[in-house]
Amino acid sequence: MATTQQKDLLVMKFLHYFITEKNYNPVVVHGIQNEIWLENMDSEFRIVRIVLGYIHNNDQFEFDNFKVRKLTRQIKMKTFTFKMKVLTLYLDLNDDVEISNNKINYPVRVKSEKSIAKNELIKKYFPDMINKLKFTEEGALLYQKINNDILRKNLDSSEKINDLFSPKKPIVTYILLGIITITMVLMYFIGKASIDSVDITTLYLFGGLVKNGSIIRLVTSIFLHIGLIHYIMNAWALNILGKQVERFYGHVKTLIIFLYSGIVGNLLSVILMNDNTISAGASGAIFGLMGALLYFALNQRTYMGEALKNEILPVIIINLLIGLIVPSINMYAHVGGFIGGIIISTFLGIKYKTSRFEKINGFIVSIILLVALTYLAYFM
Repeated sequence: MATTQQKDLLVMKFLHYFITEKNYNPVVVHGIQNEIWLENMDSEFRIVRIVLGYIHNNDQFEFDNFKVRKLTRQIKMKTFTFKMKVLTLYLDLNDDVEISNNKINYPVRVKSEKSIAKNELIKKYFPDMINKLKFTEEGALLYQKINNDILRKNLDSSEKINDLFSPKKPIVTYILLGIITITMVLMYFIGKASIDSVDITTLYLFGGLVKNGSIIRLVTSIFLHIGLIHYIMNAWALNILGKQVERFYGHVKTLIIFLYSGIVGNLLSVILMNDNTISAGASGAIFGLMGALLYFALNQRTYMGEALKNEILPVIIINLLIGLIVPSINMYAHVGGFIGGIIISTFLGIKYKTSRFEKINGFIVSIILLVALTYLAYFM
């Protein structure tokens, strides 16, 4: 049995490994004693528990499993996560206790650093752990190094999160709002437009989307609106969503998401729309912003789990349902733009989060989608 000092040192080494090497972050779990919880939503084991309390029999171990199921259920609800595996390191577990894996809790009996090296779970999922637990420093110098490394890692993570979520001036959003506003004004003064409609000839002359029109209309139609009410609704949505997307992705990426989503939505419209139909509006591009926001929230659900569950998903679902109910809405543009927004976001990536491999795959899929839809719309 390890002494208290040996156990404390081993805990410090585990914390150093999981925080500095595997990007886990501490989790505050109310009502828990003699345990440390760490989370990383990108890991196979999204939760790592370090249990210091003594577990002396099978009944106590089963109660611990029950507690894990209950608490992980709460975390899944909070972070909008459907699957959650927990790796539990038991530092004071009676030898008579029978341990086995279940669908949630994967226990590891820790007697010493040497015992870790023989564990199959550790060898499979954390093969570098044994080497990373070795330090050249000893005594007070070792504690100081571990503390300094953890502090440095936490400060770096905090700076990245603050940078990612810090407010940014929505320059692109204001520019886009300016363009659609100027276009709407010109349609009133040059063409024929009223509160609830715009003359078809005016829409066509300004670049409305038609079945057999030029490819440039894929872009121009994004900035047109069929009447003042249509304009106000889209301008309001763009002002809200654009600011959020620009805050998380930055100026250039927001512009790319808006244009790519609008084009993809229009391409799907050209493929499926009737020959005598003319379409216009930023709705497809705006649904692309929703898709980008959804992608961001899913990848940052530790921080945006509640917003994802209570705000983002309900807004998307409600808007899709409105598109299905109201016959005059171009549902093809909405669906195409939403899909386009998600796909282009995988290519553009999330700062400090998305890997180069993910970006390359996102780029390939984005190009394939654009080429395939263009071929179906204009060359079939």
